[in-house]
Amino acid sequence: MANLERIYTIPLKDAYEHPRNKRGKRAIRLIQAFALRHMKAGDVRVSEGVNSAILRDGIEKPPRRIKVRMVKGDDALVRVWLIGEEETIKETADKKKKEGEDKKKTEEQAKKAADAKKAEEKKAEEAKKAAAAKPAPAPAQVAKPK
Repeated sequence: MANLERIYTIPLKDAYEHPRNKRGKRAIRLIQAFALRHMKAGDVRVSEGVNSAILRDGIEKPPRRIKVRMVKGDDALVRVWLIGEEETIKETADKKKKEGEDKKKTEEQAKKAADAKKAEEKKAEEAKKAAAAKPAPAPAQVAKPK
């Protein structure tokens, strides 16, 4: 069975029939019930974007309606996303991945530079040891005129 994807505008006015401090939770439950009923699924997962949109103005004032995208997978699991949320998540993940690669690249360059500097210091030290180990040439005796 292929993925089923639909866009819905879910009315949340029924959440306002409950006490003020329970309206946000009730709105989330209404979204889950709506998804179960319309997508004929076994389980529903609500994304962080939908949750933050519901609680944006506080738990006492959820929005009257919300437009979401529901995706039903092969495992009868429905995921509820805000419109465009999944794409922004992918973009941020790609951006983080690119930053990580850039950071690795700069670390590798810094490590190579440090290794090259150590190698130069080691050569200079060996040259000093070699110069110290060789006896200095005796100064040529210059004949004094008589």
